[in-house]
Amino acid sequence: MKIEKDLKYEVALERLQEIVNLLERKEIKIDNLAEKVKEAKALVDYCREKLEKTEEEINKIIEP
Repeated sequence: MKIEKDLKYEVALERLQEIVNLLERKEIKIDNLAEKVKEAKALVDYCREKLEKTEEEINKIIEP
């Protein structure tokens, strides 16, 4: 699943939380489960990448 490159971190995290909540409440039909898990994985990967890039940028700023 592709995630929009201009997606804001907060929006991605919010969507991920929505999916987790649906899973916890067992509100996802079995026919949609694989699709939602793929979306959640893509969101986790996107958020992780965004955090890593931000950390690299911050380290470049604060390191002499």
